[in-house]
Order: sequence, then structure tokens, then C-alpha cells
Amino acid sequence: MRKFTWPAAAVALLALLPALTGPAAADAPSAQAGPPDAYIVPGDRAFPTGMALDRNTGHFYVGSAEDGTLYRGHVTQPQVKVWSPSGQDGRRLTSGMAVDAAGRLYVGGADTGTLRVYDTRTQRLLATLRGVQGGFVNEITVAGDGTVYATDSFEPVIYRITRDGDRWEIENWFDVAASPIRWVDGRHNLNGILAVGGHLLTVNSNTGELWRIDRSSGAAVQVDLEGHSLRNGDGLAWRDGRLHVVQGNLNDTPGLVPQVAVVALAPDLARGRYAARYVPPGGFRHPSAIALTGTRVMVVNSQYNRWVAGLPPETLPFTVSSLPLDGAEPVPAG
Repeated sequence: MRKFTWPAAAVALLALLPALTGPAAADAPSAQAGPPDAYIVPGDRAFPTGMALDRNTGHFYVGSAEDGTLYRGHVTQPQVKVWSPSGQDGRRLTSGMAVDAAGRLYVGGADTGTLRVYDTRTQRLLATLRGVQGGFVNEITVAGDGTVYATDSFEPVIYRITRDGDRWEIENWFDVAASPIRWVDGRHNLNGILAVGGHLLTVNSNTGELWRIDRSSGAAVQVDLEGHSLRNGDGLAWRDGRLHVVQGNLNDTPGLVPQVAVVALAPDLARGRYAARYVPPGGFRHPSAIALTGTRVMVVNSQYNRWVAGLPPETLPFTVSSLPLDGAEPVPAG
């Protein structure tokens, strides 16, 4: 058989190919038979908290409560990588996150009282916004019209974030103290928040109550859950009339197994029934955030309870669980 020899010019071109394609190509997902059952977040002190899924690209982002590092993964790949290192743009810890339709990433700054906005294509910081002094900017949601809302767990306010060209604004949109929502000073109160049509749904992790807030009038109504409590409620997700509520157990509620509760809601969002739950084999490790793909439920195992107590992680590596969307366990009625 005649031996084929590459011309010298072709060899040189192949050697340059990684530099020509750049980091974007290196980060592109490779083919895999199916989505992994877990995503590995690097670092033995990562303590990942919030998560946001970019449905346009399949990338997802998680942030660290320990030092503010932002990580990025892809739904097809098990390994998550550092996307923006600790301390970048003055970021030292993170809470909730969201991505809008234009690929902008919103990152809550927990008790720093900040909210940062990034362009995910360039990693450029677009804005640093500041909430109420002494607040805890927590979970974030993007409404269909592009308006962004965020809870403050330590101060009785819901923020609204808007943009006019390159100008960003954060306003104290909803006064919780003037509403029927129960508030307990010094505790985590409003946590997960989700825009559904013309309303917001938000859970009070301290009382276990779920609230519906009209985005036009600001009227707040407690959702009737037939006596069921969503104590320790955290991240929220929505699919086909069902609200998915992450429940860790930061408040040590007796008998509560960390889970994702599934609540079937009426069309007007005023009533709901606890219908099912997700608990993976081996359990969650203080779940905090959730995202739904077409076929999977992704849940961050934050181990935040260990971090708050100043303890090392219970187990390594840190992970994001991935469960079949159709794998929820029904719960008995009543």
C-alpha cells in the first residue's frame, strides 16, 4: 500500500487549528448518548446555590455561595467549568440566577444586596444594581415581557429590574410590609419567585405559604394549598400547570425530606394541590435551585446548610442532579 504523506503546509495548518477555532469551539458540547444523571461542579468549597438555564444554547450557570465563582455547563455534558472566577467584578458570593431571552444572565448577590447582569456571549458585566441596605437579594425571575423581578429574603420588598437602552434600574416595586404576606424579621422569608402570565408566584420559606401577586395591580393572594405547607421552599419552576418547588431543610422542619414538591395549580393560580414529588436515589444534598429541560429536572445540591453552619461539605463532589421529568412519585391525596 502506498504511504500517504501530509504536505508540510497542511501539517502547519493543523497545528494552528486550536488557535484559529478559539475557546468557543473548545467549550462546544460533544455528542453523548443522553443527558447525564448528574453534573459535577468542581472545587471542594464550591457550595453552588442558584442556577439558570439558557434555553437557546443548552448552557446552564451555577454560582458559588462560598466565593462568588460562576460556573457554566451544558445539559449534554457531565462536567461543569469555571466561567467567571471568584472576585471578578467585585463578586464574592451568589444566590439566585436567571437568564433572559437575549442571553443576559442575572446574578443575585445574597447579603451583599447586589444584583449583577452579564452578557453570556462576551462575559461582559452590563450592570451592577443595589437593593435595600441590609437586604438579601435572593431569587430572580424573568417575565414574558422581559421585566425582571427579584425577592429580598431579609427586607420586605420585591424588586423590579428594567432596562432603557444601556441604562438599568432596580426599584422597590412591591412593599411586603403593606401586604397580607406574613414576615418574620431575622429569618429567610420570601425566597423562590416565578412569573406566570400576568402574575408572580413566590414562596415564603419561613412560613411555607405560597403567594400569588398580580403584576399589574400588586394585589397579593395566598394560594390555597389545602393545608399543605411549603416550608423551606426555595427555587421554583413551571411546566404545564404544575409548580415545582425545591425544598431543602434549612429550618430543620421535622419529618421533611429534602425534595422537589410538585403542586398542581388551578388556571387562576389561586388554588393548588400537592400532587407529586421528586427524591432521587440516595436523596438530595440540601437542594436549592431548579431548571426544567424538555425531558429532565435539574436540581442543585448546594449543601448550603453545611456552609451556613461553617461546616465542610458532607460529600464531594458537588453536583447538580438530573432526573427524568416523568419520574415524579405521586403522593396520596389529602
